[in-house]
Amino acid sequence: MSEFWNCFTREKTDEQYNPVLWTRRLPADLLLPSHAEFTGSRSLTYRKAIKDGLQTVSFGEGDYSGSMDVFRSDKVPENAPIVIYIHGGWWQWFSKEQFSFLAKPFNKEGLAVYMPGYRMATDWKNDTPMESIVAQMQWAMASVLKEAEEKGSPSVYLVGHSVGGQLVALLHQTDWNQFGVPATAQCKFKGAFSLAGIFDIRPLVNSFFNDLINMSMESAEKVSPQMLVSGIDATRCPLHLIVPEFDTLEFFWQAKEYQEKMLKMNNPCYFKLANNRDHLDLIEKLVDDRDEVLTYMLEHMKA
Repeated sequence: MSEFWNCFTREKTDEQYNPVLWTRRLPADLLLPSHAEFTGSRSLTYRKAIKDGLQTVSFGEGDYSGSMDVFRSDKVPENAPIVIYIHGGWWQWFSKEQFSFLAKPFNKEGLAVYMPGYRMATDWKNDTPMESIVAQMQWAMASVLKEAEEKGSPSVYLVGHSVGGQLVALLHQTDWNQFGVPATAQCKFKGAFSLAGIFDIRPLVNSFFNDLINMSMESAEKVSPQMLVSGIDATRCPLHLIVPEFDTLEFFWQAKEYQEKMLKMNNPCYFKLANNRDHLDLIEKLVDDRDEVLTYMLEHMKA
């Protein structure tokens, strides 16, 4: 992240943190509708195709309860490795159903896919919607880790896009003892992948993304992986930061600075530049079996 973010005007912040302005393949006003149509139609097709291989289960407690879609095609056994996918949308747009299509390439490789949904920031009836989303996703992952142990799954991998990438980084730092996850289940967590993630949320307080959320600077600090001080050490699983070539400089510097923080804490952390990709086709192209980002993730899930 640029050290001068707090000197940005609102206009400059909006420019640097609005990825649709930086695409090279479509006019900016067409990019998001195109993305919504592509992901929605592909997801509907896969949800219909997988039929009984799709189940929706519950997780969490109280205000932090929610639902999670579980994808297991015919070739995915009960004890298969698990991928947890967390969607993006600036904490206020989209849903888990919008990105069901992303289960297909992982199912094809024999991995089960769990997609938890989270309540949009605008729907929380409290003063801490951002922190509440984090807690809800922590409860979701805790339930998956416990289930992985029950089913005998050898590994759990975490993948998230955009603000889903921010949530991935926060879950990577989570102390799972607080959620009653046995040490044997915690050891199932083998890798985390943040795709086009953001790690310092403070700049967004002064942006159009915050107009409806009304996030405070205090909340922004609490949900910024870059700002947290934790006891992470080399015993934690590797974290992979995947950044599209056509994202903004702020996304690039945020990822590099977060990698630097992780490495200083002796936590394995890898940076990968996704060539000729923008913020949204970074995940759209995962449907291609030969896609470099998909290949990269699968290779590190088999390591």
